[in-house]
Amino acid sequence: MDTSKANAITYDSMTGLRDRMTFFADIKRNAAAGRFGQIVLIQLTQLMRINRKYGVPVGDALLRAIAAYLKGLDVEAVAYRIANSRLVLFRPEGTREQAAGLAGDIQARFREIWSVDQEGQRQEIMARAHVIHFPLRLKDTENDLLDKMNYAVTVFHEKASEGVLFFGDELNADMQHKKYVMEEVRYAVENKTFQIYYQPIYDCREGRFTSAESLIRLFARDGSFISPGEFIPMAEENGLIDGISWIVLEKVCCFLGEHPDLPLKTVSVNMTGQQVLDPTFIGRIEANLEKYHLDGSHLRIEITERTVTEDFAEVRKVMEELSRKGIHFYLDDFGTGYSNLSSMLSLPFEVIKFDQSLIQIMNDTEKGQKTISLLADIMHENNYCVVAEGIETAVQVESAHENSLDRIQGFYYAKPMSEEALERFLGQEGNA
Repeated sequence: MDTSKANAITYDSMTGLRDRMTFFADIKRNAAAGRFGQIVLIQLTQLMRINRKYGVPVGDALLRAIAAYLKGLDVEAVAYRIANSRLVLFRPEGTREQAAGLAGDIQARFREIWSVDQEGQRQEIMARAHVIHFPLRLKDTENDLLDKMNYAVTVFHEKASEGVLFFGDELNADMQHKKYVMEEVRYAVENKTFQIYYQPIYDCREGRFTSAESLIRLFARDGSFISPGEFIPMAEENGLIDGISWIVLEKVCCFLGEHPDLPLKTVSVNMTGQQVLDPTFIGRIEANLEKYHLDGSHLRIEITERTVTEDFAEVRKVMEELSRKGIHFYLDDFGTGYSNLSSMLSLPFEVIKFDQSLIQIMNDTEKGQKTISLLADIMHENNYCVVAEGIETAVQVESAHENSLDRIQGFYYAKPMSEEALERFLGQEGNA
């Protein structure tokens, strides 16, 4: 092997900095020699906007100005451009304090104006950057570093606007946990190992449990429970939520088909806007009903106001077609957004579910009581049934009855439970 070629330094043609390939080669070589070092990542956050506003040549000139600044910042540090808007300083054998000083200087410089010349024109530009400091660990591979960089940039974008982010043990532990959760989610999607829990809903007029909402639960392969509040947003971010929702639909249909004597009139399933607008949506629902010998009148679809507003006309068309087949819709989380009441009332919903945040005001003030009562009256006048979500106390139950809310869902009556527990619960209650 030609070692001289293997150790050759290659450069980014735009900035003259060492490039991505050389960066990882340098990291690997230092790690092999037992040198840890410190890394400072500079993630430019407005380069695309600058290119659109001033033109790509000006953006390129800005990159060259930033590169020149980084090359002259510390004689012990080496500068690299490893992606379009991502630059790095690596300080072999550097201490955390030295790297923190570099990072602080860089962040301070990005609060100032950059002056660039392009074809005789001088442009004064404000650029922004996330500056993140990483201690290089001996066992860090190229993929490890890329994962850390990507995760740190995401965290910085979500939680910080200024300052320097240090990627220490705590942040690394958070990243590893999220990787673990996503691995379990992907495994559960591939193997359909999600469990379905059901929360019974009490019918105030009939004095019994007549319906239930299906809720997804994830137990990892090691037996630990992963909260939906944690894995569902991650599944959404990674494009997995629709696949999960189809799994829930099939499992619910299977359960209902296998338990035709279950003393519930309906069970609802939460569906996403993308699913409802999928041309195969109606066909896939009908296929599941047929597969499990289930009448559509036992199934309800819960959607949110956000789903409706994605494509009002198309959602209305889907709702009307399924309603004719006996599969009705619930409007979930009513009260969490800015409802266009006239639009919502023109859709064929069977049930409006008042969100817990809306129910909370019912007990806070007399004005809150009047608001809930008025909303309930409007819904009843338009032939909707009203479900109160998140009911946890006897006082809230009493208020729900006083305000003529039709059904109650919440921990006061029943927590979400497994299929087996649901059967036992309904049997013990006698559902009468």
